[in-house]
Parts: sequence; C-alpha cells; structure tokens
Amino acid sequence: MAKLRAARDEDFPLLAEVLCMAGRGHLARGPWDFVFPDSAERLRGLEHIAGGAERSFCHRSVFRVAELGGVASAALVAFDASDFDEHALGRAMFATFAALGFSSERSAAIGPLLAPYLACFPDMPPRTWIIENVGTRPNARRRGLVAQLLEQAIEDGRRRGLTRAQISVLIDNEPACRAYENAGFRVVETRATPEFAALMGTPGFVRMTLALGSAGGDAR
Repeated sequence: MAKLRAARDEDFPLLAEVLCMAGRGHLARGPWDFVFPDSAERLRGLEHIAGGAERSFCHRSVFRVAELGGVASAALVAFDASDFDEHALGRAMFATFAALGFSSERSAAIGPLLAPYLACFPDMPPRTWIIENVGTRPNARRRGLVAQLLEQAIEDGRRRGLTRAQISVLIDNEPACRAYENAGFRVVETRATPEFAALMGTPGFVRMTLALGSAGGDAR
C-alpha cells in the first residue's frame, strides 16, 4: 500500500509533472505545452502555479500525493467546485507569467491560443466534488496508486457532505476512462468541437460523474 498524504512544498517538481501529464492525457501535447513551449520554462511555470500565492485547482493546497517506498510518485487534486471562481486559474497563470518575465504581448496571446480548449472543458457545477490533474510518474505506474488516491478522494467528498463527484477525460483516453469507471464514474456528457480537434488532435472531453451517496453508480 502507498502512503497517501497532502502535498507539501517539496512536492512541487512532482506536481508540475502531474499537471503536464494530466493536460496531455494520451496525447503528445497538452495545453501547458502551448503555454510554455520550452520544457525547462514549463516546469518552472507549473511549479509556480502550484505554489504561488494565487490559489486555483492546480494549487498545492488541493493536491493529494501517493508515496511509494518513501518517494512521491503520483498525485491528483480534489476540491469543492464552490471553492474557486471561474477566474482563479487565470489569475494564477498571469501571476506566473509576470514572475517568469513574459512580455505583455506574450501574456495576451495565451487566451486566444487556449480558447478552443477552455470552451470545450466541462463545467464544474457548484457543490460538486471535482477530481482532476491525475498522474503517476512512469516508473511507478501499474502499482495501483491512482486507484488508492481516487478511493481516498471519493471518501473525502462524502465526508464533506457533497452528493456528486466529477472528473473530465479527453475523448479516446481509454486507460483513464477505464480507471475512472473502475472507481464508479460513468460518462454523462461529451463535448467536442472542430476547433478543439484542430488544436489538440482529439475531438474533446467526456464528463464523468459519481453519486457520492453510495459506493458506486452514476449521477445524472
């Protein structure tokens, strides 16, 4: 069994990796690759988003980590959608752009660049327990770490009195869909646009939900 715990400051390299992996899913590139084309800058930027003063659903405070043999090896975020407004991630990103010395022109270009991605991303209804940004380092895969993190996250949502959990998955990311189905999630919505497909190389997202009043089943 892995040791599950809240994320700590020393986990920032892992959190940056997980944010990047989760954005890519089964694809070669994800949204963070467009924001930060340089790999070293990408890791610095994602560490800042995870650890900066502006909190969002990519922040260390909502990450849970799985340790394997004392090494932080997998992570996910879980949070009440009511805890963040729709601009939280944008504020965190622009604070990071400023910290990295982005020009005003480069910062302003990010919004239009990511517009197809953001338009297709599933809504996060208030009072919904959101699970996102799930990832495992390659050398620790197939050890059940994500399943353990999901189980704990789902129980945390129940303890908070929320009635529904939600996770989003890129269309055609079959391994992730199977993992979430094994945890009890079911697809309730598909969002796909030509613009998203042109940017990302896959049609869009599926939204999966789980009723938290019981051990499994879907919520519609």
